[in-house]
Amino acid sequence: MHGIVDWDALQVFLAVTRSGRLSAAARRLRVEHTTVSRRLIALETALGAPLFYRTAEGYVLTPQGRNVLSSAEAMEAAALAVAARAREKSPIAGRVRVALPPEFASHWLAGELSAFRRQHPQIELQLLVGTRERDLWRGEAELAVQSPRPRRQGLVAVRIARTRTALYAAQSAIGRARLTVTGPESLRGLPLLTYTSSFDLLQNAKWFEDLRAAAPVAMTTNSTHALLAAAQAGAGVAVLPTFVARRHHTLVAVSPTAAEADVWLITHPEFRRDPTVRAAADFLRSAGAGLQ
Repeated sequence: MHGIVDWDALQVFLAVTRSGRLSAAARRLRVEHTTVSRRLIALETALGAPLFYRTAEGYVLTPQGRNVLSSAEAMEAAALAVAARAREKSPIAGRVRVALPPEFASHWLAGELSAFRRQHPQIELQLLVGTRERDLWRGEAELAVQSPRPRRQGLVAVRIARTRTALYAAQSAIGRARLTVTGPESLRGLPLLTYTSSFDLLQNAKWFEDLRAAAPVAMTTNSTHALLAAAQAGAGVAVLPTFVARRHHTLVAVSPTAAEADVWLITHPEFRRDPTVRAAADFLRSAGAGLQ
């Protein structure tokens, strides 16, 4: 080792390791691309060894980089532990960051905030809404609500709900006659409104795959909000989570379940030491019934 290792540089190293690219690492760290490159070069200089192979597919760890990885992750865990233990005996007050998908935020947790506020008036929930999975090992959030369960080891995951998706249509679009969609012939000429292929977890029933292959599709999207708005406007038959659709009385279910998925509450083990985080987690577990 030729110099003192900078913790900021090790955070860059971890971000590049996990994302594979400088640009993605910069977005995760909320810094400029050039900052990531400069800190990575400085780290390699300080250690006197190349940590990555620069390939067309991205940054791949060298043997020296793999040796550094375990120590860097241990330092990261220690930094989180210092912060969590410092707050261990603090009062139940402060900010808790919760990462969750848009539909969970808008159609579930937003409606629970009044009850949460009555229980914990000194806690501010900061909702980090998006489809990108937050890195709890890096401290990007204290809690996350997501489906499916995270693949990364070492996080604490508790199942809080099991969601379902089905097909829904506006009552005005189907009229008074009952509609049950099981195949293309039962759509009565209405087109489908579906998720893009990256969200197939939400619509993976075999009967629905056959339906999608043969039926007209008016829209595909990665947005539950867009599907909801289109269905309410009578644009077609939409795939929607049950907990979203049932809050809108102009919509009716017109199919069997298209998919089911467990919803997980995730945290880093060290964050559980913080009484404020524990209080927020306990509330989210009890509120999970609203996602069923």
